[in-house]
Amino acid sequence: MLGISHLLISGTATSLLLGTASPTIIAVGAIAGLVPDIDISTSPAGRVLPWVSAFFESKMPHRSCTHSLVASGVVAAVGYGIALFNPRIINLIHALNIGYTFGWFADVFTRGGVEMFWPSPVRCVCPGNRNLRLRTGSNAEYFVLVVLVAIALGVFNINNSGGLFTQFNRLIASPSGVQHIYNESGSTHLIKANIKGVRTSDRSKVVGQFLIIQAQGTGFLVQADDGRIYKASTEPDAQIFLEEITADVGKPAITNIEAVTLEDEPINAALEKFKRTGAMVFVSGQLSVDSLDEVTLPRDPYQFPYIKASDTTLTLEAAPLGIVQSQLGEEFAIGQLQVKVINTSSQ
Repeated sequence: MLGISHLLISGTATSLLLGTASPTIIAVGAIAGLVPDIDISTSPAGRVLPWVSAFFESKMPHRSCTHSLVASGVVAAVGYGIALFNPRIINLIHALNIGYTFGWFADVFTRGGVEMFWPSPVRCVCPGNRNLRLRTGSNAEYFVLVVLVAIALGVFNINNSGGLFTQFNRLIASPSGVQHIYNESGSTHLIKANIKGVRTSDRSKVVGQFLIIQAQGTGFLVQADDGRIYKASTEPDAQIFLEEITADVGKPAITNIEAVTLEDEPINAALEKFKRTGAMVFVSGQLSVDSLDEVTLPRDPYQFPYIKASDTTLTLEAAPLGIVQSQLGEEFAIGQLQVKVINTSSQ
């Protein structure tokens, strides 16, 4: 089988099995697919390491030891042994093993087959009819190459768009699919929800993209481009009743949640440190204040009530920091807050 065939098969398998579009990881898997052919001097691997190739050529036939389960086991043992001391390279080790195994397994479909169960000399071949097996450089292999290129482009495009689960979620448009994507990527990326539904207040149509702030009940708290916040769900207290929802993984953004304790001090002073350039900040929690007589709370029947007041108690849920500071900043309060900071400035 041609070197380019091994590259495509191993690279595509790596991308598909690891669900990645990372050029580095795919390249490692693709190049690993060439390594089994180090047992012959005319191969790309044999030309790079001629002394290793000469050793294998003198000791055993082509597609024997290096094209076996034993060889894959050795590569895995060495690779994962190294990863124990450097866990950050674990995905590269995954790619190495996938690429290597698919590299030699592809030769099962050639006329000579491989000694999969080496040191047993029995050759594994597929299909049983010799005339249907691939011959290196034949028209049939070039046809397979064209098919492989199409498959590879499809796999890379799917993974670059969020992976198979994201595409499936787009197809079925389910909140559970969006929840999975948010749980998987919400701490490292912005998650944008594509929503079709109606406003529960006036039954007007809603079609658009919103930033997911957090899960809420069976739905989500989302923010529109104008900064307004809504609960999108099928629950009675939703501002947007969902008909369809899908999600896209947006640009990188690190999300952190910090706890703040107020001991009879101004709210503004306790939250000032979270006012950062390039960050979206949302405040949740419960506070006790002396009096709410002079406090003017935002009242928008179309929005999610992210600040609620009852006697001397304030309840906040995903309240934007700017509004909390402008409306409540001078109040002295006691209580606990959780501050969610979504930072895109360092990406």
